[in-house]
Amino acid sequence: MEKLKKRYYLLDNLKVILIFFVVFGHVIEYYINDNSILMTLYIFIYIFHMPLFIFISGYLSKNFYKMKRKAIRNLLIPYIIFNMIWYTAVYIGTRRAMFSVLYPGWTLWYLLSLFFWRITLKYLIKFKHILLLSFIAGVLVGLIPSIGSILSISRTIVFLPFFLLGYYTTEEHLEKIKSFKSEYAITGILVFLLIAIYIVKNDLFNYKFLYNSYSYNALEVSLFEGTIFRIFLYFGAIIFSICVINLVPRKEQFFSKIGKATMNIYVFHIYLVMLVYFFIPKWNIGLLQNILILISPFIIIFILSRKKINKVYDGLFYPVNISIDTGKKSIKKYKKINKKAH
Repeated sequence: MEKLKKRYYLLDNLKVILIFFVVFGHVIEYYINDNSILMTLYIFIYIFHMPLFIFISGYLSKNFYKMKRKAIRNLLIPYIIFNMIWYTAVYIGTRRAMFSVLYPGWTLWYLLSLFFWRITLKYLIKFKHILLLSFIAGVLVGLIPSIGSILSISRTIVFLPFFLLGYYTTEEHLEKIKSFKSEYAITGILVFLLIAIYIVKNDLFNYKFLYNSYSYNALEVSLFEGTIFRIFLYFGAIIFSICVINLVPRKEQFFSKIGKATMNIYVFHIYLVMLVYFFIPKWNIGLLQNILILISPFIIIFILSRKKINKVYDGLFYPVNISIDTGKKSIKKYKKINKKAH
């Protein structure tokens, strides 16, 4: 029981820290082209935060039969509904009608990719050396000029290795990572901060490379450069993630409960981020505005982690869930009657 408790809080604590970086990254995204410090922080965050977030998703997908069974209700339907909400909000704000279920709105690609990973996991793990093959596929997919954000195909393939790494990771592996001296992890993170500073100072590559949603050609890098960058980013993300896991506490923290609300925060935070953009335009940035930008992620997470927000989330899907449950009962009843008739 003690081990289960430790593992539970370790994962919850990781999820909270990572969702903070997700929100923080999206808040500062609007301002990074005018501020080298924010650009450095942005690249620093994007090296590891989604790879580690996806790693945890893979770790929590070990019961793939259960996950596959719930994938449509918990991922695909929320993706479709929130995509409609997002594009409706975009239309209200810009008068541009651009809804498409094929193109995930802003952050919603994660729901679609997670859906694909979970429904295919059962079949993927049957392949010999699937982990190595997934890394190779993630590097090679960037060579396809037409690859992009449609159905989140590029991200699904590029981030797949982290999902599989999570699936294959055991509690013992996590405990081994936790056993390393924290000084090594702190040093590693500082090295990555220096790397981010160096990248920004020397303008080494387009920060959008870290999104993993574009081909090398679209990012205007040679196929060789794109391949090398992605290989280095794979290694970097893994090492950085190990450092973060090592430093995150096992025990319950004052923020641990927020780990249960990460889905609510993930799908709703983009609307509050847009409010930050509206009230703090990037052409009017002073000391006060910079302070507000830096504290806004904390405020957003505090608001969206409330139980009332969970009720809103559940309320959105109540009619859908009732319809699904009613349909399942009707099918079972029909099969039962049909079986008796024969």
